[in-house]
Amino acid sequence: MRTYFTSANAWQFSGQSCLLCCLMLAGAPAVAAEFQVGINAEVSYRESPAEVRQRFQPVLDELGKLSGHKFEFHPVYSDKVKEAIASQKFDFLLIHTHEALKAEKIFQYQIVGFTDDKKDNTVYFFVDVDNPAQTLKDVAGKKMGTPGAGNWASTTAMAALKEAGITPGKTFARTRYADAVPFLVDLHSAEVGISRNKSVVDKFVAEKKIKVVHQTPALPMNAVIATPKIPASVVKRVREAFDELRNSNSFHELAFKGLRYSPEESQTLHTFYQ
Repeated sequence: MRTYFTSANAWQFSGQSCLLCCLMLAGAPAVAAEFQVGINAEVSYRESPAEVRQRFQPVLDELGKLSGHKFEFHPVYSDKVKEAIASQKFDFLLIHTHEALKAEKIFQYQIVGFTDDKKDNTVYFFVDVDNPAQTLKDVAGKKMGTPGAGNWASTTAMAALKEAGITPGKTFARTRYADAVPFLVDLHSAEVGISRNKSVVDKFVAEKKIKVVHQTPALPMNAVIATPKIPASVVKRVREAFDELRNSNSFHELAFKGLRYSPEESQTLHTFYQ
């Protein structure tokens, strides 16, 4: 006996096929997404992109395994950070904390977390050993030796002065080499210097060339942010994955040991850097 398809049972067959396809898709696992990650933290022109990738890849690989997504590394050099933020061409960015907070405020980026750094990132204010200044207020209005204007230590120093109600001087002696700032004070090119490099500061203090008059509390140097288009559920999962990775060996080559996040810390940092 032959079976013939009429227009009626053809429509019935088509409907059953569509229903079957929908059921199959509903039961299928979610397809992993591939995210582009722009990294500025610990990126310098002294290393090739391949060398930087080698240090960060273990973390991105572990993050992918835990979150179920793939993370593709891209180096972002300091002169390209503002462009990377504005263009939103990277799904995630690892950049200095003050830049991350600004991106959240202006471009509605989402804070994934702040770096849990292996050493305290403190900014030191120092003067010549013979300078009578003893406190932060004593250096108000003085010519200041700093790294570049967009440098984390420079920005943090300006925020510390503002928090203390101190107006910084209008003249600066800047150097692109952060470790050279103590020399500016020692050679009297600046009356006060700032640096986050404790070992360099300690060396000059031990040699009785400078003295520290103030230091900031330790602050997270970098933060991971996500563009507004990334679903909140993905941000939450990535945050959880970073928490699971805390103190993992994959951070061995990096200056931080994980990521942390709390709304309270985020608000405190916003207030400090505003």
